[in-house]
Amino acid sequence: LKYARRTMCTRYKCQKAATAERVARLADGGGDDAVVPTYCFEIKEVIGMRFADHERLVGKKRRNELAAAETSLCYLTRGKFGEDQNDDGFIDTRWVELEELYDNCGKQNLNRALKAYRTAEKKAADEAIVGFEEDDE
Repeated sequence: LKYARRTMCTRYKCQKAATAERVARLADGGGDDAVVPTYCFEIKEVIGMRFADHERLVGKKRRNELAAAETSLCYLTRGKFGEDQNDDGFIDTRWVELEELYDNCGKQNLNRALKAYRTAEKKAADEAIVGFEEDDE
């Protein structure tokens, strides 16, 4: 689960595995010295989207077409994050994989947040383009 620079993998599947290992360790009476993964359980607002983490793309991967394994549909999400659904959690903004949002927030809440994001994104882009066209005159 750990990778370069002593940081923990932030992919949703890695975080789920880390949580399972932590639960097993605690059940066996082990200590809890690990960094505890937190997940998004409530979407306040979606404010961005990406297909890949550019920081993980180095060298040729930046120049060449992305392989399917290098893509991960993520949304920049302002929401409530916690260890599990019973955690009161905290508000934060971070990149969250689509699978995590679907699993933890539910299809209906996810669809509502994505619809609002798409509407806001289209409106902002359309208004910006009109502004560019006015500047050209």
